[in-house]
Formats: sequence, C-alpha cells, structure tokens
Amino acid sequence: MTTTTQTKPFLKNMKAYSKQNEPTQMLTADRMERQRINRIKSWTTFYRNNPSFFIEHYLGVHLYPYQRFWVNLMPRCTEFISIASRASAKSWLIGIYSIARSILYPGTTIAIASSTKAQAGLIISEKCKTLAYKHPNINREISRIVTNQNKWAINFKNGSKINVVVSGEAGRGHRSNITILEERRLIPNEIIDAIIRPFLVSRTPPYMNKTKYSNIKELREEPQEIIISSAHYKSYEWYPEIKMFIKKMANNDPDVMVIFLDYQISIKHNIKTAKQINRERDKIDPITFIMEYGNIPYGSSALSFFKLKLFNRDIKRSWRPITDEIFLAKEENIYNIPKISGEKRIIGVDVAMRAGSTNDNTIIVCARLLPTVKGWKTEFVYLESHNGKNTNIQALRIKQIFEEFKADILVLDIANAGISVFDALSSVTKDEIRNLEYEGYTVMNSEYVEDKQFEDLTNRTLAKEAKPCVFPIHATATLNSNIAVKFRERLKSKLVSFLVDDNTEEEFLIRSGNKDILDQYDLEKRAYLLQSHMQTSLLVNECISLEMATTGAAGLIKLVEPEGARKDRYTACSYLNYYVSLLDAELLGEAYSSKDNEDALFGVTLVY
Repeated sequence: MTTTTQTKPFLKNMKAYSKQNEPTQMLTADRMERQRINRIKSWTTFYRNNPSFFIEHYLGVHLYPYQRFWVNLMPRCTEFISIASRASAKSWLIGIYSIARSILYPGTTIAIASSTKAQAGLIISEKCKTLAYKHPNINREISRIVTNQNKWAINFKNGSKINVVVSGEAGRGHRSNITILEERRLIPNEIIDAIIRPFLVSRTPPYMNKTKYSNIKELREEPQEIIISSAHYKSYEWYPEIKMFIKKMANNDPDVMVIFLDYQISIKHNIKTAKQINRERDKIDPITFIMEYGNIPYGSSALSFFKLKLFNRDIKRSWRPITDEIFLAKEENIYNIPKISGEKRIIGVDVAMRAGSTNDNTIIVCARLLPTVKGWKTEFVYLESHNGKNTNIQALRIKQIFEEFKADILVLDIANAGISVFDALSSVTKDEIRNLEYEGYTVMNSEYVEDKQFEDLTNRTLAKEAKPCVFPIHATATLNSNIAVKFRERLKSKLVSFLVDDNTEEEFLIRSGNKDILDQYDLEKRAYLLQSHMQTSLLVNECISLEMATTGAAGLIKLVEPEGARKDRYTACSYLNYYVSLLDAELLGEAYSSKDNEDALFGVTLVY
C-alpha cells in the first residue's frame, strides 16, 4: 500500500517561494534612486519622531536613559518645560537637541535667550563647540561657529542656524522657529511677553511653496518654545507660569510636555557622587540647596518674620575693597565709590572663631547712609565672610576695610568671641604685606552706650589716643527683639537696599564693558567681582527662613532658624541697621515718635 505525506496548506493567497515566481526586473539607476529616496524618507521620519536615535546613531553621542526620554519628548509638543537641578545636564541636552533639530530640519532658526547674553552663549561656546570637536559627523554639518563677547552663533551647511539673542530691547526684530529660554526664572515676564515670544514663526520647507501643498494646513509646522530652568522662589514671576503649564499637561493638553529632575538623577548616572552632593550641601544654605539641588520651589512659611518682597535688591554698583596685588602695584581701585557730602558710612561685624561650626562665620558688611526726609537711606554695598580666622587676622581685615571704605562707625558684636576681637582692634595693628600700621580703635562716647559698658571697654583699650569709633552690641532677649522689629520696620519703609543677584550683576558688568568679567578663564577675578552679590543672596535666604516666636510675659520676639541653617549674616546686618535706626531719630527729630515704634511692634507680633 502506498502512503502519501500530508502537507499543511499554504496561507491564503501565498505561494511557495520559487525563483520562477519572482518577476525579472532590471536594477536601473532610476530604481536605485527611488529606493535611496524611500530609505531617506523612512529614516528621516523615524529620526524626526525619535531624535535620541539620531543623536546616538548618526551624531555618535551617547545618551543616558533619562536623556533619551527627555530628548524624545521635545519634538512631540509646541511648549516644553524642564525644571531641573544643577548637574542634570539640562544645558548640554539643549545643545545636542538644537544640533540634531538643525540637521533634521534644514533651514531651521533656533534662538537661545537668557538673562545675560553670555550665559546663553555658554551653550554654544562650551556645549555645542565641544560636541563638534569630539564628533566628526557634527563637525561635517557645521559651516561656522562664532563665539566672542558680542556674538554667539552656529551656521549649518543646510541653512539652519542657532543664534544667541539679547533678552532686552536690543533683541527686537529677531525671528526663530524654536525659542529656548535658558534659566527662564531670571528673565522678567515683560521681556518674554513683549520681545522674546514674538520671535516665533513657522518654518516653511521649500515644498510648501508648491500650489498642491500650500493649502494643506496639516502639513504646516508649529513653532516651538522650550523652557529650561532651575527652581527658585515661589514669589518670583516664573512660578505662576510653570503652574499654568503643569495644569495644561494634567488636562491632557497635547501641546505641553513637562519634566522635573532633582540631584538624584546626577548621582544615578555618576555625573556627581553622593559625597560631592554632601560637600556642596554643607557649603550653601538650606534654602539654596533645596531649590538648586532638590528642585523644590521655596516659599516662606506663615511664621516667617521677613518676607522676600521686603528685600529691595536694586544696587548694581557694589563697593569692592582693593586687593593686595593692586595695592602693591600702586594701582587705583576702580571699584571704589567716592564718599559724597552728607553721607555717613558704617561697617557691621558679627564675630566668630571656630571653623566649620554652624553659625560660626565672621561677617563684615558695609553700608552707605544717605539722608532723606524719611530717615537714613541705607545701601548695603559690600559683604564678606570668614571662617575660622584668629582674632588678629580678623582685626586686621576689619581695619583694612574700615579705612579704605572711609567708614565713620564700626558696629561690633562684643558677645562671646567678639570681645577678643575688640581687644585686638584696640591696639595698633601692623599690616606686614602692605607695610602699613593702623591705629587702635575704641568704644565711642555716645548716649546710646551705657556708662558701665563705656567704662569697661575704655579700660580694655590698649592703644593711647585710640579712635573712638566702635558702637558695641551685647544682645539680650529684649534687645534682640527690638533689633528684629527695627530691621523689619525699615525694610517695610523702603529705607534699606541690597545688591542685585550675581547673574544680574554679571550682565551689568558685561554691558558696561568690564574687562575683568569678560575674561572667562580667570575664576579669581570673577569670584572677586561677584562674591558680595552671592553673599547678599545668602543673607536674604537666611532672613526669609527665620521663623517668629514669642518669649516671656512681655511677648518679646525671638527669631528661630531652621535646623542646620545660619543667621550670622542677618545678625551683622540687623545690628548695623539698629544703629542706623538710632540715627534716624536724630535726623528726623520730633517726626520720629515712639508711636511709630509701637505701631511697628504690634504689626509683627503674633496674635493667638
């Protein structure tokens, strides 16, 4: 008997493979060209929808998983917002995305704006330029890179370009298909709405000029806005806008994408180590850390004694002491501010000795006093801190600043270690480097200094004919309460002004043609120019973190700092301000009544 093998039927409409079933076709040049064009279309579509693959496949740049996710989100929306911590590589990602976008979409114009043109320029000069140097396929697409103090730009061979634009009146007239707001929190809303956002226009590919495509609305490309920033205070202009974008995304708005990252992402991918983060946490105040690294916007609590809006930061021209190098070279201090007629100058010092202790920073603060009909207008024009210096070194530094600043009064905390610094100040001090000798200082004879305190400090003075310029403060619970009230009262009266933040100052120096700030490789000069502005930011953070409590039957005010926080900058400034409030009474006479003080006290006392 013959058996037959049963085979499975082929799928419907499918024939078994055989060369006889294949049509014979000539591999012509036209066919090869069509295949090439189809491959280009397929890969271009894929890469445009997934730029992370283009960055890794063609540009040869490795991305971490979170970076792939980030980069792939951006082309899927018209408004992209990223609030991310330091060291999360947000500027680098913006740089590589801008390059990929410029290559994938010929004729694209990207505008990068920041609070300062130089800050936005770092994306091109440090990020993009380095990428082009390391990766040949990026370099082959670029025709020109310009990085100088006046212009930062990249031109591509396909007609695309990346430009850095001014966040101000000079930026009017620019056009862009993509606008990037770098550190958006530092750019005022009025600049963004009136000048930067009108940049945006739709990119028009050449085929859209053909009649058969021109009326198809679905083919038109939407312009895009990208916002990157670190977290900041809730009371600033950026916060309400970010909340609005989050609500849009929560309501499934397809045009809005938002991503938030804190410092843990940099630890996860070994961009920074946990030890590095801990060291940086120790160097800065807690508020700055939770904003810059924790990526948490900060708003003062209901118990905060000082609100952020009280601090008027409008001083751009800060006073800076001369350095030893400039002094020995017998050069003029170009950052000196000449004293004008009727002006008084005061220095406040909060003294500390031990290095590394939580509240042990010696703070020196300088203020100019200008008479007004409301009182002495107080401008805090300089602030510096020292940690772990001995009494003689501190006394020398105080005298250097006092004499150069041409100060009239030194408000000195004489509690604890402060009395040792007073002893050092009371003798002649030799400056071996500058080859100078400074006379001794002693307590001033004033109605505001108690007789016993005046006598005790006079007896401690070592030098004969010492300069009577020291106003001593030995704080008690009652005096601390009064000092806090006076500081808040004068802040509310707009009698106190502070230095602008370091970013605003850097922009001011660049626009004014300062040669020292333009030398981006001299970090010591940059620190010299900006450190007082950074210290002022730390001062403001200290103040707004202080919470109010009442002590004793009299309901005295006590300011309590968060665990691990400082208040030494607040102490130096508030002590100085307290002495100025005494001068207000002299300046205004009868107009300065005790009722003003009473109203101020009831205005800040807790009510249960």
